[in-house]
Amino acid sequence: MKALTKHRELIFNDLRERKDHPTAKMVFESVRGKADKISFATVYNSLEYLVENKMVNKLNIESDSVRYDAFLDDHSHLLCHECGKVLDVAPLKLSDETDLQGLGFQVKHVDVVVSGTCADCNSL
Repeated sequence: MKALTKHRELIFNDLRERKDHPTAKMVFESVRGKADKISFATVYNSLEYLVENKMVNKLNIESDSVRYDAFLDDHSHLLCHECGKVLDVAPLKLSDETDLQGLGFQVKHVDVVVSGTCADCNSL
């Protein structure tokens, strides 16, 4: 693993402090005032580095852009179709009756995303 550069460390720390599952653009907006001459390309490449080194998860969910998550404990996500908010929830499991090994499929990772409308949007 390459060294965690100053920019990568800044980006990683920014992600760890967030709970909003930001896009690369959101991370760039957050860190650009904290680092000299940081470009969007640097932020994007740093995020990919963090994903490749299993320090951050990349969420490919029904969203306009890829989202990033530094919370690596087992959990699931709720996606609001109204405002785009992504919330962490306790891990949702597949049913005990789901027999994937019987299909010859070896599971490496399960990512459960439930889409709907969040409490804030429901109250409008």
